[in-house]
Amino acid sequence: MLGRLRSGKIKFSIKHAVSKFILSFLIAFFVAIVPDYIGLSKEASLMLFILCFSALLWMTEAIPTFAVSFLIIVLEIFFLGYHDFNFDSNSKEWVYYLKPWSSPLVFLFLSGFILAIAASKTKLDLWLAKKVIFYFGSKPHNILTGLMLITFILSMFISNTATTAMMMTMLLPILKNMKENNPFQKAILLGIVVAANIGGMGTIIGTPPNAIAIGILGDKAPSFVGWMMLALPPSILIAFILRFVLLKSYPSTEETINIDKLKKVSHYDDSTTTFTKVPTIPSWKKLLVISVFIFTILLWLTGPFHHIPTPVVSLLPIVIFTIFGIIDTDDIRQIRWDVIILIIGGLSLGLGVMKTGLDQWLGTHIDLEGLNIFLIVSIFAFIVILISNFMSNTAATNIMLPLVVALGSSLGDSIVSYMIISIALCASCAMVLPVSTPPNAIAYASGHLESKDFLFIGLIAGVAGPFFIITLLSFYS
Repeated sequence: MLGRLRSGKIKFSIKHAVSKFILSFLIAFFVAIVPDYIGLSKEASLMLFILCFSALLWMTEAIPTFAVSFLIIVLEIFFLGYHDFNFDSNSKEWVYYLKPWSSPLVFLFLSGFILAIAASKTKLDLWLAKKVIFYFGSKPHNILTGLMLITFILSMFISNTATTAMMMTMLLPILKNMKENNPFQKAILLGIVVAANIGGMGTIIGTPPNAIAIGILGDKAPSFVGWMMLALPPSILIAFILRFVLLKSYPSTEETINIDKLKKVSHYDDSTTTFTKVPTIPSWKKLLVISVFIFTILLWLTGPFHHIPTPVVSLLPIVIFTIFGIIDTDDIRQIRWDVIILIIGGLSLGLGVMKTGLDQWLGTHIDLEGLNIFLIVSIFAFIVILISNFMSNTAATNIMLPLVVALGSSLGDSIVSYMIISIALCASCAMVLPVSTPPNAIAYASGHLESKDFLFIGLIAGVAGPFFIITLLSFYS
């Protein structure tokens, strides 16, 4: 996983990678190909093999997660794009499995990365965070509220990794002004982690599992503002509960915290800092980023009124920022293309499962009708949380959601949508280990937290989170 690779605890080994790859292949082969399943077509059997093989590769991390996505598409084209492996035919069916590359979600997520880069280059994110902190004041509970609030909001529109890294720039001066034995240091670090992980639930672009859910739902997916209406109530409630837990578990031994040193953190704005040289970023660029940021979000939120497709709106910041030189070629190279490719892999899996009829076969052989829907969704939710703690939650969602669609095919569209959205949101509640998510790894690297701190708050999030998500979303199903 990304966090573990960055921490250096796991070293890549060709020998181990090849062994995992071969073992994954053999298990998938004996599960999907060897048995003669009744009613399972040849194409569906091959798709079952691809599904099992990719799931095992993601779980074992035999190869990089994004490479699994490429492998999925290659196998789908090779096995399913040509009937009976007749490559001499003029069949264009293989093109079907390349559709996810042109998915509107790709442009939507690309826009999110562009906005994040622009905010970081002009230090708009840091400027906004400082404004919020100074507004809330120096009382410990107010500082935690302000830090979690701005982290939560920023994580809705830019990656939680970038948000956490930026917030750490703010936290270091605060931590240095606190007593070394003050347990509140852990509270604010864990508060950032919680807000970054949970805040991503709020929008389609907040975290990859959300985008995968939207892609699988297709025409039945909620709009940008529709997703926010579904996801914000449980995410705000979870964040509020975890804030309360942090304040009670790590009370401050100081009545006030000195935040004056935050004024020395440069953000290219002379309202709260004194410059010794001319800012490297012209003020008009920051104003342009603010304007485009606000305008883009407003267009996303008001989609039901102006009917401009959300992906089309997403092209606006990409075009404007490149025209005015805010985003350049080097910035484009820094985009998390691996995340986008991972999302595409998940969409490709979903297409293959539906195209081959594997979803219908699984739906008829594992009948969920008559069972308690709340219990079914809870089981899937806890499974995705469990595996997301040990691997990328994007990969975990890629594995689970096609299965959910298949197993719930007989329950009706509204129930399937409820299950998919609930499980995608629950994936963001996985934060038990220091390496469970990039925000966890970044906070752990500060040296102020121990593994047991993540275990404590992660167990609460992993139990309370699904309960509130599944319960609140049930009112909309």
